[in-house]
Amino acid sequence: MNGKKRTGSCKQCGNCCRDFIIDVQIASVTDFEFTDYLQWINCHQNVQASIKDFRARTVELQIKNQCKYLVDNGDGKFSCAIQDRKPEICKRYPDDDYAAETGWDCGYSFEDA
Repeated sequence: MNGKKRTGSCKQCGNCCRDFIIDVQIASVTDFEFTDYLQWINCHQNVQASIKDFRARTVELQIKNQCKYLVDNGDGKFSCAIQDRKPEICKRYPDDDYAAETGWDCGYSFEDA
């Protein structure tokens, strides 16, 4: 969390259930190996790797793979088939302002706490 408060409400667009972003550290590798890993990752469909911190060997991975529990309600809105037992991370998402990275027009926004 970046010290900002989340406001707004879910628009039920389903975008947050179509891909996700995680940080991964590729430890104990040379500069060449690190860059080679990035190139290898980016050769795969539906995955995009970008350097978050070169020295710490941290990579941000955006994985475009829809959640199997995303339900199209047929009215332009989407819902979760396991709403009552979905993971906590789903309930908290988004916990940071990802608009710049994702381009989503999310119903949530973030303001200084």
